[in-house]
Amino acid sequence: MYPIVDLPPESRLDTEQLGSKPKFWVQRGNDRWLFKEARPNTGEDWAEKAAAEIAHAIGVASAEIELAQFGARRGCISRNFIAVGQGEALVHGNEVLALRVTGYDKTKRFRQQDHTLENIQQAIRELFPGDMAEGMLTQLAGYLVLDGLIGNTDRHHENWGLRVRVVAKERSVQLSVAPSFDHASSLGRELLDTRRMEVLAEGRVGYYVTQGRGGVFRDAAQRRGENPLRLVQVAARAYPAYFRPALERVAALQNHIVHAVFESIPPERASDTARDFAVQAVLYAKATLTDIFK
Repeated sequence: MYPIVDLPPESRLDTEQLGSKPKFWVQRGNDRWLFKEARPNTGEDWAEKAAAEIAHAIGVASAEIELAQFGARRGCISRNFIAVGQGEALVHGNEVLALRVTGYDKTKRFRQQDHTLENIQQAIRELFPGDMAEGMLTQLAGYLVLDGLIGNTDRHHENWGLRVRVVAKERSVQLSVAPSFDHASSLGRELLDTRRMEVLAEGRVGYYVTQGRGGVFRDAAQRRGENPLRLVQVAARAYPAYFRPALERVAALQNHIVHAVFESIPPERASDTARDFAVQAVLYAKATLTDIFK
């Protein structure tokens, strides 16, 4: 079973303002971790942990996650992947897009219809030289593949970014794609067990998976973000070189590993029904993603 980290009251540092969920920084050893409280009647804590484990299984860089408890508050912690003391900073996707997409409103959180595949790749290509841009876009494509696999509907323009590091001695700036983060809106985490049992009994897990709407738009004409699984189906055909590596790793993902990820969630965090539903959702998405290049 994944351990549940018990956080003492003195570990709390401050409050994180970005985002809509209760969260604050805690000190654990030499590292800062962001505690994110799971909202009542949701599985946001175990979904975040399982998503990180699945990301690891398919070779997608992801924030390190542990299940956690702060007093009576149930949640998870995410290790800070930005070394501020070493001159690092996180530049969110909205800032990247605003630099190169004319009229891009970086303050618009919901239904930002300019947060499209075309605009993302255009901004990255214009900001960075050829090989660097190719590598970044391939890594970002892997994040979208992860979203499709776990049904992550929260890839808005502040939920991806670039890691910038200023090296004073060398008078240089190093740039890389930040690890994927914030995956709690996935894996059926918002459903109650009664609804999960209905969907499982009716054989409608696939229907559920294909109905969710994400934070990336196929094009600016869409009124709502594209379904994460459908987005990869469309994007992989438009940009096959970027998506093929991650899709090949998904195809190689063995089903017993998917089962093991969810079997390792403590029963006090996720019921048997919640775990079974999540497994079936991931396996449905895996089969769909594997078919793209067949």
